[in-house]
Amino acid sequence: MTARRLRTGASDARDPVAIPGIPAPLHGAGLASSLAQVLTIALDRIGPALGYDVVMGLTGLAFCTPPWPEPPEPSPEEEAGALEALSGTLGNSLTLMHKPSETDASAVMERVREAVDAGRPCIAHGWGSAKDRWAIICGYDTGRNRLLGHCLLEVPREQYESWPPAMEMLGVFASSPTPGGPEAIQHALRGGVERWLSEGRDRLACWAESVSGAEEPPGAAHETAVELLADARAAAAGFVERVARFEEEGPAAWLARAAELWREGASALESRGVPHSPEAIALLEDAEGRAAWAELLNYVARVDEAAFEAVRRSMTADYLPEDDAPDW
Repeated sequence: MTARRLRTGASDARDPVAIPGIPAPLHGAGLASSLAQVLTIALDRIGPALGYDVVMGLTGLAFCTPPWPEPPEPSPEEEAGALEALSGTLGNSLTLMHKPSETDASAVMERVREAVDAGRPCIAHGWGSAKDRWAIICGYDTGRNRLLGHCLLEVPREQYESWPPAMEMLGVFASSPTPGGPEAIQHALRGGVERWLSEGRDRLACWAESVSGAEEPPGAAHETAVELLADARAAAAGFVERVARFEEEGPAAWLARAAELWREGASALESRGVPHSPEAIALLEDAEGRAAWAELLNYVARVDEAAFEAVRRSMTADYLPEDDAPDW
């Protein structure tokens, strides 16, 4: 679908132009990564429509274990790496502009114009009304030197926001994405295991130690970390389930085992209640509640380790997982 002009009647080259019907990313929709949301929305329009779980898997975000008590949100460098990983599986079709607000704004407008005119939405971080989240850019208004699109919203809305072309990062699909083959999937799975081994393996134990030793409730950053981890592992489960459909019996069985474990871990994390909710926070108000939560986090860590081990075995094992014995 090509872009269309927003104004009716007579128009000229300075009229606003936008791709119609692009939905907004939503906060609290069970999809914690605004980056994965906007990528999913863009690819739904451009093709191939991968879905949130597959985007999370191919970017590696599904396999992240957020740090805490350090800030749990992914850094700009981590998100740039995630975008480069996805681009590599899609024929290097996605290009990034870093700190474009420090460059000539006309260059940003030109890149967006070319993409929008071809019917391809762009993504941006640091643009519009929610500058700490990712937005989707759907149009441009050269007459007013503004871009049109959706920032992260609380409720759905059809009308696009209009803001100057200032942002921290711009992602443009310069060409139609070309999905990679099985090698790209295996690369994503290997990268997920390696990432967990290098930085995620001990993080939940650190969470548990910090919670059990705290004299006060952990706070908002802890709730964000729990939300991000539960979302990541639920997406990891969905991703490996999709991959398993195209695998032979042995690898498929190990991936199914990993999915089962990750769903178990995500359910355990959510058993306290929705992160940030008064009910969930209330359970950490006293030392007894924090001790129980620390014990559950240690359990989730063991489940997580078993899931990553199942993914590793899907690449190497010549036998099936035993149905009657847990892997931890």
